[in-house]
Amino acid sequence: MRILRDRCAHPAFTLIELLVVIAIIALLIGILLPALARARKAARTTLCRSNLRQIGTAAGIYTDRFAGALPALSWRGGPGLLPTSDVDIQTATTDQAAVRFQAVDIMRRWESGVLIPATSGGSNWFPHLWFSHLVMLEELGSLDAESAVAVCPEDREQLERLETLPESMDHNLRFRRYESTYETIAQTYSVDMVGGRLEPLSQHGRSIWEFQRAQIYLATRRASEVVFPSGKAHMFDSFGRHNGGEVLFYADERASQPILFFDGSVRTEETSESNRGFRPREPGSPEPSVMTLVTPGVGTTEYVGHHRWTRGGLRGIDWGAGEISTGQD
Repeated sequence: MRILRDRCAHPAFTLIELLVVIAIIALLIGILLPALARARKAARTTLCRSNLRQIGTAAGIYTDRFAGALPALSWRGGPGLLPTSDVDIQTATTDQAAVRFQAVDIMRRWESGVLIPATSGGSNWFPHLWFSHLVMLEELGSLDAESAVAVCPEDREQLERLETLPESMDHNLRFRRYESTYETIAQTYSVDMVGGRLEPLSQHGRSIWEFQRAQIYLATRRASEVVFPSGKAHMFDSFGRHNGGEVLFYADERASQPILFFDGSVRTEETSESNRGFRPREPGSPEPSVMTLVTPGVGTTEYVGHHRWTRGGLRGIDWGAGEISTGQD
């Protein structure tokens, strides 16, 4: 006689076994998620380095096209008309106004149909810092002025601006959609230090975003003037965004970030390992430029200029050797 087995006789998971399985899954998630987050962050850092490398390549092409001149906003103020057909930005008596109008002109030409007012940024707008890449849009192979190559993938604020429709933004803020994450050193468009007809830019004793400049200050600088191309910073993020989740001002001694050098190479460097820099209007002083940041409820923080204010400017070096002599003791 055959004995029919009870279907319910198959072994089943007990509550304890189920809890063990859930615990194992939770443990695996706890292990894998941080690893995945680290992998994504590493990928963003790699993309940031790639962006800077592409900008470096574009800068080299620009320099070849323009007889060795370094990429820079270069319209100069004076009695004549500026090279644009837009009458509202044709006249500027100072270099400060002329470079603002040049940036507006580029954005208008590359984004036809988008209203970019002549008053964008106001009279104190300093376009050299985050908009110098605009002169290289053709070399970058851009289809429009919103070049994603100019933005670090960790710069969420700027990425949000890129995703915002121009018509939904205030007219005088639309220009910020074309802003770069990466700042350009001042010596690509101004003299290194005092001693000639033009006065250098300066920041000593001022805010981290306040650049002291004369009304006429522009100088054509050339790649041949860079003495240490593999050790002199050309462009870098104003903030270190690859420091384990904490965003630090570039001059913070704890910051570490990718740096584009004048030879086109990109290396991740620590601010604390760079030379401290100097005061362009006091080159004989051994002291660096010191910038300040006032935080409400916290107080004033002082930062040394480092590679933003390299001793000797284009002739100087940031990493790899000590500072050159500019007459300091």
